[in-house]
Amino acid sequence: MYYYLLYFGVAKNDFTEQDFDVLLEQARSRNHYLGITGKLLHCEGAFIQLLEGLEVAVKEVYDSIRIDERLVAIKKITEGHCEERYYADWTMEFKDVGIEEINKMENCSHPNVTEYVKTASAVKLLKLLAKS
Repeated sequence: MYYYLLYFGVAKNDFTEQDFDVLLEQARSRNHYLGITGKLLHCEGAFIQLLEGLEVAVKEVYDSIRIDERLVAIKKITEGHCEERYYADWTMEFKDVGIEEINKMENCSHPNVTEYVKTASAVKLLKLLAKS
């Protein structure tokens, strides 16, 4: 049985391409070592991430993310147990999306991603991860 955790965070500063390269290299290396899989979306300074793996490992990664000084806010959306991984082949799939893409997928008009993430249900965020 696996454990999953979905959260969102808000970046302290804008991320450059080099910042993303460093972040993804660190995350993929650590996740490979800990047996973590998942997906990370970035949209206009907000991150939405799903982590999957053994409960102790997922919680260890989330605890390190909670104290990451690159983030000014973080909120756990949902967590629980599952029979199989959704992103079994990815130590950390990544996609950078814009609010326009989210609005197109949702067929609506959100003014900004932070407000969208704060009000979206866990199911909506999981669907967004799956569609992106």
